[in-house]
Amino acid sequence: MLIDKHTVKIIGSKYDHKKDKRIQDQIIATYQSTENMDIKKLSLLIEELADSHDAHQEIEISVNLKQHQYD
Repeated sequence: MLIDKHTVKIIGSKYDHKKDKRIQDQIIATYQSTENMDIKKLSLLIEELADSHDAHQEIEISVNLKQHQYD
C-alpha cells in the first residue's frame, strides 16, 4: 500500500534560555513529504525517527482513506 503524503512530528521539551527552564509539549522536529512511500518503508522511517529522538512514550497515528470517485 502506498501512502500519498505524510507528516511526522516529534513533540518534546525545549530549553528556553530567556526563562532558564524547559518548555514542555513543543514540536522539536518535523518530517513531511508529498511523495508516495510504501507503508512498510514509512514504518521503518518512523521507527528510526523515534529512536533518534528517544520518542517512544506516546505515538499517535491519524489515517485518512479517500474513496475512488467513479465518473
